[in-house]
Amino acid sequence: MNKKPLTKLQIFKLLKKISIPNLDIEKISLYSSYGRISSSDIKSKINIPPFNNSAVDGYALHSKDIKNKKNLKCIYRITAGDNKKVYLKSGEVARIFTGACMPKNSNTVVMQENTIIDKNKNIKLKKIPQLGENCRLYGEDIAVGERVLKLGQEINTTNINLLAAIGKSQIKVTRHLKVGYFTNGNELKEPTEKLQYGEINNSNHYSLYSLLRNNYIKSKYLGILPDNRKKIIKNLLNDIDKYDVIITTGGASVGEEDYLIKIIKELGKLIFWKTLIKPGRPLALGKIKKTLIICLPGNPVSVHLLYGMLIKPFFKHLLGSKLLTPKSYTAKVNFSMRKKTKRLEWIRVNIYEKKSGTIIVNKYPKQGSGMISSIAFSDGIIEIPESISQINIGDKFDLYLFKDIFN
Repeated sequence: MNKKPLTKLQIFKLLKKISIPNLDIEKISLYSSYGRISSSDIKSKINIPPFNNSAVDGYALHSKDIKNKKNLKCIYRITAGDNKKVYLKSGEVARIFTGACMPKNSNTVVMQENTIIDKNKNIKLKKIPQLGENCRLYGEDIAVGERVLKLGQEINTTNINLLAAIGKSQIKVTRHLKVGYFTNGNELKEPTEKLQYGEINNSNHYSLYSLLRNNYIKSKYLGILPDNRKKIIKNLLNDIDKYDVIITTGGASVGEEDYLIKIIKELGKLIFWKTLIKPGRPLALGKIKKTLIICLPGNPVSVHLLYGMLIKPFFKHLLGSKLLTPKSYTAKVNFSMRKKTKRLEWIRVNIYEKKSGTIIVNKYPKQGSGMISSIAFSDGIIEIPESISQINIGDKFDLYLFKDIFN
């Protein structure tokens, strides 16, 4: 275990080495595959498009007839779905519609609005097309043997259409990651209960419920862990064999009532504890039997940010994806501040404006790790590296938007 708190980079290096051996593979319908993680590369067995077809409604012809100033006459009519094979003679054109197969010896399509046709179906061109104009060529999108999905890639709205287009009706994916989660603390009550003095609503229950609602995860809330050593051990061991990962919130600090770290050391192995990240210092990762134990701080902001920035990428890595940091943008800050710690800091911000392609952000006024409003009412975070202590107006930092890191 680490003796000193770990940097974000050190945590990522450590997480890359952790895996779940022999993950089961499932074969599921394409219809059920959204949000799942592919267990292999998928290559196309067909060309897309599978035939030359028209990109517009118009007239298919051979460009040499234009060059030779041939009189053009419409002889054929081809609609999308027609499987008849058409061969044009010199001077002949075919009325064609978007997506329809082009005649075998045609190489250009004239848009219908660029033509004049008389009652005898003779055609005049108002605009001379370029060779190959408005044609979609066989295999120009995807060729046979081309990879369309990588091992470990999540199936989403941008690639599920492609899988359908190449004719994949079933997909092999890694099984769901099984995650159980507790919240911790005698002070916690559900929103359905009336609060007494000294009690708070169990908001982390609902935060984790929403954060874990990914199709590659099967999650279950396991209840509140009381601040009692024997009861914590009993609850953990009751569920330890059912899950790949158990998450807790709170109880991982150094207070007299924080038992989790000691229990992990006694029953299993503590992999790391404490980070050089603000908010998020008390983060811990351990293992009891074959189950990973992730101890998040109890503060709601820390729960959200650590999950979105570290835990979510780690979970996808456990299912075979590359361990990657979330998508980021470059943003200029519209504020100055002094950073008091030598830790990496995640500052909640709102987008002030986008000017000439540059994102400018304002600091959200409430920055405490217990300030739940800073997640609800800001757009994202900027990441201030450990080495920087003074932030000035116009300085540039990485911006992570909540819509990317939480969804």
